[in-house]
Amino acid sequence: MTAFRPGSDGQTPEDLLGHACTLVRLCGRDSAIAAVFLALVLAGTATRLAAGVPGLPALALLPVLAGAFAVSAGYAVRARRTLVAVLGEVRCRTGSPLDPAVPWTPFASAVALDDRVRDAELRRLLSAAHLCGELSWQAVAWSAATGVLFLFWTLAAAMAGG
Repeated sequence: MTAFRPGSDGQTPEDLLGHACTLVRLCGRDSAIAAVFLALVLAGTATRLAAGVPGLPALALLPVLAGAFAVSAGYAVRARRTLVAVLGEVRCRTGSPLDPAVPWTPFASAVALDDRVRDAELRRLLSAAHLCGELSWQAVAWSAATGVLFLFWTLAAAMAGG
């Protein structure tokens, strides 16, 4: 009896690995989208502040903008760190080489992983991929909120005569 229990749709371990890889790719895409939003907000904020100190309403909104920016960046960094940590743990437990370009077999061994070990590691990878996907989606959501807050901040600065 192995740890892998296919559902009614008959998923194989290769299907699960493919699903995890897709989630990781989407996680990277979401993090890139969040980074672009945050870079635009940072550039706009720096440009506006370089033009002169905005009025009091804009200065009051600046910590809110900075807080949303920090939350979004934190989610993106946490997603990346979680994924790297889980991949490192799996490689350690399975004895896999550190170079991701080599085949997924234990280092210095010609035998494949035991089915039970492989299935447990696949579940860990899939779980981590889902967590990273959720974190990167939160990063996108917060970066969009940061963009909206930036627009309000810019309007407040313009209305204050800055």
